Amino acid sequence: MGLTRRKISTVRNDFQRELKRLEIFDSQNQKNFLKKNLSKQQLWLLTEALFFNAFRAHEGFIRDIFLLYCMGKKPRTGARVKSYLSPKSFDHAEDLIQSSMRFLDWASPDTVIERAELYLEEGLPVKIPYTTNLLALRTFRLVRNHVAHNSSASLEEFKKVLKDHYGTIPINIPKPGEFLLVRDKKDKTKYKLLTFLELLKTLSDQLT
Repeated sequence: MGLTRRKISTVRNDFQRELKRLEIFDSQNQKNFLKKNLSKQQLWLLTEALFFNAFRAHEGFIRDIFLLYCMGKKPRTGARVKSYLSPKSFDHAEDLIQSSMRFLDWASPDTVIERAELYLEEGLPVKIPYTTNLLALRTFRLVRNHVAHNSSASLEEFKKVLKDHYGTIPINIPKPGEFLLVRDKKDKTKYKLLTFLELLKTLSDQLT
C-alpha cells in the first residue's frame, strides 16, 4: 500500500469500491452467460476468479486497518483504540507483528482474532466483527483454499463445505465456481458469491 493510504476511511472506501467493481463484473458475466456468450465452464472459472480477487482484496483490507489500529488510529465512531505496540510507522507495525515469521496470514479468521487479542486491548475493534461472522468466514476460507491450491487436502476441506450445504457430499463434486453460483440457504434470492461480497461489505463497515 502507498503512503497515501493511511486513513481508516480511505482504506474502507477503496475496498468497497473494489467490491462494487467485482459485483458489476459478475453481473456482466451473468448477462453474457444468458446471451450464450459464455459456457457454463467459462462462467464457473470467471466466478472463481472474482471470488478469489475479492478474498485477496479483503486480506489487504484487514491487514491495513489492523496495522492502523496498532498505531492507535480511531474508527469512524471515534472510539478509543488501545494498542499494545508502539510502532514508529505503518511498516514498523507490520515488522513488529511479523517478527521472525516468513509471512503474516490474513486469510484465517481465527488467526486474525488471536492477533487482535494479542495486540489490541480486548481485541477491539477487530475481534467482535470477526467473531460475529466467524462461521461464514471459516467456510469461505475453505472455498478460497481450494480455488488457490486445488490439492487433495484442500478438496477434503471443500467437501466439508459441500456436506454442510447439501447435508451430504455430492457424488459429482462441483467446481468451486459452480458451487459459488448455488443459491444461499439463508437467502435464496442470492447465490453464494453475492452473499460473500455482501458479507465482506458488511464486515468492512463493522470493522471501521
